[in-house]
Amino acid sequence: MFEIRQVEEEPQGSDQMRQLQESFLQQMVKEDWLSTEPVRNRLRQLKLTALAGEGLKLRYAAIELKVPSELMASRHKDRLLTHTLFQQVCRETAGRWKHIYPFGDEADPLRMYFLIPSKEGVEHANRAERFIEELLQKLKDMMELDCSCAAGLEVKGLKRVENAFASCLCALHRTNRTAAEGWIEAGTSMVMMTWLSPEEERRLARMIELTDLAMYAGELDLLFEVGEREQIPFDISMYKSMRLLLLLTAIARKFECSGTALGKFMWNSHKTLAACTSHEALKQQLHELGLLVMEEVTLARNSRISALPEAVRRYMERNYGCELSLAAAAQLFGLEEHSLSRQFKQHVGIPLADYVAKIRMAKAEQLLQADSLKLQELALLVGYSSLSHFVSAFKKFSGKSPKEYRERLQRTR
Repeated sequence: MFEIRQVEEEPQGSDQMRQLQESFLQQMVKEDWLSTEPVRNRLRQLKLTALAGEGLKLRYAAIELKVPSELMASRHKDRLLTHTLFQQVCRETAGRWKHIYPFGDEADPLRMYFLIPSKEGVEHANRAERFIEELLQKLKDMMELDCSCAAGLEVKGLKRVENAFASCLCALHRTNRTAAEGWIEAGTSMVMMTWLSPEEERRLARMIELTDLAMYAGELDLLFEVGEREQIPFDISMYKSMRLLLLLTAIARKFECSGTALGKFMWNSHKTLAACTSHEALKQQLHELGLLVMEEVTLARNSRISALPEAVRRYMERNYGCELSLAAAAQLFGLEEHSLSRQFKQHVGIPLADYVAKIRMAKAEQLLQADSLKLQELALLVGYSSLSHFVSAFKKFSGKSPKEYRERLQRTR
């Protein structure tokens, strides 16, 4: 029988690294990025260098555990053990395959995703398919519960990771609709689908962030327009809906200033879209979701002086490891640089760069508790490419070097 290593047996440093890796893999499809360069740098820092190369080809796969109603109604402890075992099997199996990267869904503990880069050579053909078959067998052996699996289309370049993820969502929901066992690939009608391009995405994002509801409604009309002679295949409309939902999610997360409820709601709305059975229903859902996001943007921009800098603060707190200058942050939020600098300092009390450094230092203090993490690794995890720069910044912040700080922790245990 397949043996699962217990979580507590995993070295603390390794566990910290895994958590940061998985968190960022999810952020890749949830956040708004001006370019792929900050993403590439962060991937290298997190020892995910294989994902940072130019011309990378990749796809996503997903698996969802089908839990009987009687187990869902059982005690919280039993449900938690089921979630934990399911996630452990997924991570253990992915760990036996080189360059297959798992990450969970914080909103659904019974679902896991896998980012799978393509590799050249006959021996690497059908990697996703073979991995999924192995994972299904392991889960069947360990848990004796049914699963649904799906693999999305393959794309080239980090600029299109959201396209790949949207196609995976579509394939998974199609699997659930047909209640078929096993796994399913994205349909052939979607294979060449590249909507949205980075240019189209930025144009749509600007439209939403300017809260131009009339133009947005017009875009939806074009998106779901059905010609007299040719019907748009419904799975293509579903794919475009999922892709647009990811864009709306990123904008909602970027501008949320009074909590995280809207961002979570948008992320979970793929289930609502998947339940739609017509083009008109998809259009109506996206219209309502777009309106919610525009209301959040309006709140951040106009309601009170602290709302927008609070949204910037939250964004930086999530992405402290990425290099984001004041100029880049201003561009991301559609502000003048001097205006953002003034508003942020007035709201937080210190300049944006100092605030990011403060977040990094707090994270470094947390990571220094893991004795197995080398200082060079730790520096990368908190966003410093230079160990000397990290040591200097940490000593300025805490009054001690990272080594001295760790030694003091060890003495007090």
